[in-house]
Amino acid sequence: MTQVAIQLPDELNQFVNQSVLAGDFHNADEFFTSVVSMYKDQVEEALSEAEQTKLESLRRDIQTGVDQLDRGEGSEMEWDAFFADRHRAYAERHRAS
Repeated sequence: MTQVAIQLPDELNQFVNQSVLAGDFHNADEFFTSVVSMYKDQVEEALSEAEQTKLESLRRDIQTGVDQLDRGEGSEMEWDAFFADRHRAYAERHRAS
């Protein structure tokens, strides 16, 4: 888990403290985790169905790659050659236009 430090105006800090004291949350960390999670859900719900499908597909592909690496199925990559090839292909596509 990552720790993040924030500064709040006094009014918002009081609101967070009141929410914790009221028993809505165990502590300020839980409050902010809940708020950020709700915002994330709102953003993701705003995606179109096609975007949602693409996002789910990307998440599955990423998990597949992570699982493969965990099983030791990864391989070394020559990044310089890869990027040189990508730059060459890009230049060729734009020369043709």
